Amino acid sequence: MKDLIAARLESGRPLLFDVEDVSLHDLESERPRVRFAHEGAEEELECEFVAGCDGFHGVSRPSVPAGILREFHREYPYGWLGILAAVAPSSDELVYAHTERGFALLSMRSPELSRLYLQCAPDEDLELWPDERIWEELQERLGVDGWTLHEGPILEKGVTPMRSFVVEPMQWRRLYLAGDAAHIVPPTGAKGLNLAVRDVAALAEALVAWYRDGHVALLEAYSETCLRRVWRAEHFSWWMTTMLHRAPEDDEFTLRLQQSQLRYLRTSRVAATSLAENYVGVEHA
Repeated sequence: MKDLIAARLESGRPLLFDVEDVSLHDLESERPRVRFAHEGAEEELECEFVAGCDGFHGVSRPSVPAGILREFHREYPYGWLGILAAVAPSSDELVYAHTERGFALLSMRSPELSRLYLQCAPDEDLELWPDERIWEELQERLGVDGWTLHEGPILEKGVTPMRSFVVEPMQWRRLYLAGDAAHIVPPTGAKGLNLAVRDVAALAEALVAWYRDGHVALLEAYSETCLRRVWRAEHFSWWMTTMLHRAPEDDEFTLRLQQSQLRYLRTSRVAATSLAENYVGVEHA
């Protein structure tokens, strides 16, 4: 966000915060409009195109008439209890842990800050998780002989439910949906921001082709172009999530399947290469 804001300020173009009552109008016309309130004044933007980058709960997707979009979604029976701790990361690499007590993840925010996550119920009550209990559970799930999980003051904590969501198509008339407005992935595969950036990169390329050369082909193909990548990431994120988490209804058979898959990833170069390719987002035509 800091980089994006700095680039916008350097361009000298307007950047507004704390706008309210945003609404979209005349999307089917060649001059769609965006209305909003800012600092007590009613404002209106007349546009040629509208990029709906306003997230899952924004106004862009609901502004498309009923019956145009088709939604695909899946809710997961678990969430993540995440913390930001004032302690240096205990590893230079991400650590994913699959245990009979549930999933855990060690991540990093900076050389002085760590992000850590515990699998929990999607509606977990944070009041039941004082700092001491969080660290105890992280030690249980992440601890191994010969390695130390360092603890420190917890600065933030919260619970994030997990779901998968895709809308098709990602465009209607002069409106183009991007990022969480069009798709959600569970965070296990670390694909959410990557997908959003690729959406806006594809849209930017299409708009440049339109304004520079008058070519409409990339704009018309925007949904098809993005959705090929989106569904690949959706599958990868679902696969990572179901492989590493214990659902309440999972039996011993499911556990053995998960363990077998993890052993295969650890021992097969082909399987490990496939995981790496999907994780970093290598695209195929």
